[in-house]
Amino acid sequence: MSGETTAVIRGRVYGTVQLRYTERGTPAARFTVMQVPREYDRARGQWRNGEPIPVICTVTGPLARHAAECLTDAVHVIATGNLALRDNLLHLDSAQVGVDLAHHVAYIDDTLPAVLAVRAPAPTPRASAAPVRPAAAPAASAADWWQSPPRRS
Repeated sequence: MSGETTAVIRGRVYGTVQLRYTERGTPAARFTVMQVPREYDRARGQWRNGEPIPVICTVTGPLARHAAECLTDAVHVIATGNLALRDNLLHLDSAQVGVDLAHHVAYIDDTLPAVLAVRAPAPTPRASAAPVRPAAAPAASAADWWQSPPRRS
């Protein structure tokens, strides 16, 4: 579509992520991101927070399921997508959403620390053409996992 405005927003998730399914069974999630602009106050010579701007984000497909599982209230996120003004509210039809690593640490299946992997269920194998990795070293106990040598990739 022409005339769409692509935008990148950074902010905190406000409230819960609502996950629903369309009539065809496609997952769709909706959540609000509060973007707080930083403004320089020349009179005081310092930065301050501006007025919060709520942006309603919508995602579909596998991204919707992932967002509903990973995002909770107050998590910092970065989202990109098509921005539109509807009913005096900003709406972002998001193409990508991710945790803002400037504020959080995020793990994926392959980088999960051993102390957390012991508690987490085993990931399901992915069908890929990637070469088979050598067997991982046994998980260290919770007390000394940080002393073990780093894994080689």
